[in-house]
Amino acid sequence: MGSVAATHLIRARELHLASRWEEARAEYAAADAVEPLAVGDLASYAEAAQVTARGDEAVALLHRVFDLRVQADELDEVAEVAFWLWWALLNSNQLVEADGWLRQTTRVLGPAAATSPWLRCPEAMLEATRGNYTRAGELLGTVVQEGRGEVVPWALCMWGQLLIEEGRLSEGLDRLEEAMSILRRRDLSPRVTPWVYCAGVRGSCLAWDFSRARAWSRSMAGWLDSLSSLGGAYLGNCRIYRSRLMCLNGAWPDALEEIAEVCGDLDGYAGWICGHAFYQLGEVRRLRGEREAAEAAYVRAAEHGCPTQPGLALLRLADGEVGAASAGVRRALTEVSSKADRLDLLRAAVTIYLEAGKVEAAREAVAEFEEIAGEHATPAIEAGKATIRGALALAEDDPGRALPFLRRAVGAWQEQEVPYEVATLNVLIGQACRLLDDEDGARIEFAAARETFARLGALPDLARIDALVSPGDATSGTHGLSPREMEVLRLIAKGRPNRAIATELHLSERTVHRHVANIFTELGVDSRTAAVTFAIKHHVIEVGML
Repeated sequence: MGSVAATHLIRARELHLASRWEEARAEYAAADAVEPLAVGDLASYAEAAQVTARGDEAVALLHRVFDLRVQADELDEVAEVAFWLWWALLNSNQLVEADGWLRQTTRVLGPAAATSPWLRCPEAMLEATRGNYTRAGELLGTVVQEGRGEVVPWALCMWGQLLIEEGRLSEGLDRLEEAMSILRRRDLSPRVTPWVYCAGVRGSCLAWDFSRARAWSRSMAGWLDSLSSLGGAYLGNCRIYRSRLMCLNGAWPDALEEIAEVCGDLDGYAGWICGHAFYQLGEVRRLRGEREAAEAAYVRAAEHGCPTQPGLALLRLADGEVGAASAGVRRALTEVSSKADRLDLLRAAVTIYLEAGKVEAAREAVAEFEEIAGEHATPAIEAGKATIRGALALAEDDPGRALPFLRRAVGAWQEQEVPYEVATLNVLIGQACRLLDDEDGARIEFAAARETFARLGALPDLARIDALVSPGDATSGTHGLSPREMEVLRLIAKGRPNRAIATELHLSERTVHRHVANIFTELGVDSRTAAVTFAIKHHVIEVGML
């Protein structure tokens, strides 16, 4: 090799070892332009290109590496290169090309393809997409038992995530812990390291094990902060989860800054990672009340094939479009089969269904949430159960039964250091206190919620709490009647007796009787006819609404 190429190559190797992959890629390219690189350096060049999200360049280089390995009859190395080429195509949304490449590789390798640990990973992913989780687990278990080197932590991560999606949360987290222990013991390549970190944090979040997610995220942050550049799809995926945990911890400005930078870096990149980033951007924007920006982010997520629920449904709910919110989350639940993904959807569904007055649908969602959670009782899952149970009891006009659930949930979320969840529970507890005529208790809870919402920058929640704190202003058009009392009044106006109202609203007759008495008190009347007459005269209800 000439002196010019050798100088570039020496520099490229040094930069690669220092994790300065963009600079290393440029030096490899310079050396290769002078004189074609040997297969080992060419493989490193391909790795640098792949890590820095230069997908087309990585694919072209990996083809060259593949051909050289085939010529040398290095079948194990051929299978590994084939895997990375498949992965590069997959992450660029070139699904047909990725599948075709695997078929071509199988023909080239012949019988050796069937026993290659690297090629069992794509086979397992294919089985999982077909819903054959048992077969996928068998394949990945074989890889873990028989494989050597970096394919083992890779397979452990894939296996762990599949188990979690199947609802086997504890088993899945165990597999991810195994992969993380390998990463702690020795350095892994820049293609495998972010995969292990991202899988660990993502799997923990899916399983609602936020303590573990935070621990792994701290380790990941130390690694990310040691790098000179955080660009590219590989590192961008890690940063998406870092933003999510920042949001969970209440550091919303930091979470927004992190994910906005990732979206800017990946803009124009065709891949599911880009869609995932824009969904997280939409979530942070939604919580902050930036509705148009949030919707634009969800649209970008959808353009990249990423689901937009439950975020979009919750955005519609915040806009008062309860029907659209209910339809969106209901549709998503018909499509999503992953049990872990259903947990977030079900929790959002409970909130939306209750707002829509669909109490029975909310009950069904609560029951399914509890069934999926099973015996994997992380503090966050227990908090989630208590939250939706309490919200359901409150909607059933049983504040006395709701309060123990809500208090338990507050304690659990406080231990998990998730301030937004605590504040939303303060609101529910305040409403329960108000229904029990404990206005002092309600005022204390609402004040606590308001302080947290103001600190976080949760503008939609701030508006809601202000309406609750000043009910005279917020309900002047309803003469102090609650939303549920308004529903009862409309049914009274339609001539429904208490028993029929109880059936339609899924309430007890005792509860309906209490609502009717409250309506009479608020409107200053003493009969159903007088209540309807007053309501129509003062535009509490309109004739066209009946």
